[in-house]
Amino acid sequence: MECRIYHLGVLSIAIASLVFFASNGVAEPSDLESSRADRLAAAIYFEGVAFEEVGDLSDADVARLIELLDDPAEIRQHPNILVVLGMSGSPAAFDAIADYALRGSSGELDRLEFRAQRSIASGMGHLARVDGRALTWLIRAATDANAAPQRSFRQMDPERVARLMRKGAITGLALSGQPSAARVIAGIIAVPSAPRGIVEHASEALLLHERMSRKGPAAVLQDQFGSDR
Repeated sequence: MECRIYHLGVLSIAIASLVFFASNGVAEPSDLESSRADRLAAAIYFEGVAFEEVGDLSDADVARLIELLDDPAEIRQHPNILVVLGMSGSPAAFDAIADYALRGSSGELDRLEFRAQRSIASGMGHLARVDGRALTWLIRAATDANAAPQRSFRQMDPERVARLMRKGAITGLALSGQPSAARVIAGIIAVPSAPRGIVEHASEALLLHERMSRKGPAAVLQDQFGSDR
């Protein structure tokens, strides 16, 4: 159950149907001269971005990631970049991720756009451990049913897409491990009119939050996928 919750939030965001990268490891580009940022962006993760592989990114690495995020031609890398930026804890990460969330504010998402948009909440969740702006963003996205722009994806109407994005935000709150995030999740569960699917998702998110706050992201995410990366 906890594993399913993490996947719903992280990129997968497939993080279940959140589509996931991944691996027992990382497939890196063959160009040995590429920067660390480029390698993290292009890596293939079968189980989601590995927290311990991000570590302390330099300002130059963060700037490079933002540059790649601004390049539509690099959209296949955008899910990785959004999560890595959040994990970096850089003050520059919030504006980059928040601005990305507003792209294509309405209309039909293609597969790559949908995949990237579903990674935003995971990036914000990691960032919210150190940046209150990210926590505020997630709280609004998780509690305001109208927060997500009206977008559709294939057979999914805007209402269903918005519901998935809201679930992602709830998972993002859990990833943050912040005490106030737990209170928000509990508040969502307590709303009598809350949709059953949202309540069930929030209940599972509380379990993930408890683990994140008690053990920290490195230990929890490693446990999530096993210790034999």
